[in-house]
Amino acid sequence: MRSIVLVDDSRVVREVLAAHPIAREVRVVDAGDGGEALAAIQVQLPDLVVADLRMPRIGGVDLCRVLHSQPRTRQVPVIILTSSLTPEIEARCRKAGAAAVLAKPIQPQQLLEEISRVLPSPPSGGALAP
Repeated sequence: MRSIVLVDDSRVVREVLAAHPIAREVRVVDAGDGGEALAAIQVQLPDLVVADLRMPRIGGVDLCRVLHSQPRTRQVPVIILTSSLTPEIEARCRKAGAAAVLAKPIQPQQLLEEISRVLPSPPSGGALAP
């Protein structure tokens, strides 16, 4: 089963996203900030990371930079969510290696489409159901 690390300092956001039907198709590990996410990633390498831009300790951009600076995690795609999407913020996220940058509040269908786009296909070639 593929896995996603969902990183947001808002428990409500994590619960809403984890309750989405996609959570039945992938293992969702949630973390309250980038530090918790890095600890979870050391235990099991995920297929994807979805992270909030602004969090205590380690935010989404710094988390993305750390992941893409290490050989073991370099290929893990990162989607960054932000409530203040501007061209400058998107450019900063992309420069750090983000596969996608999405504005909050996120529409579940939009998130599912982005996850399906960037999540590596499983060996069987199956896709996530809408």
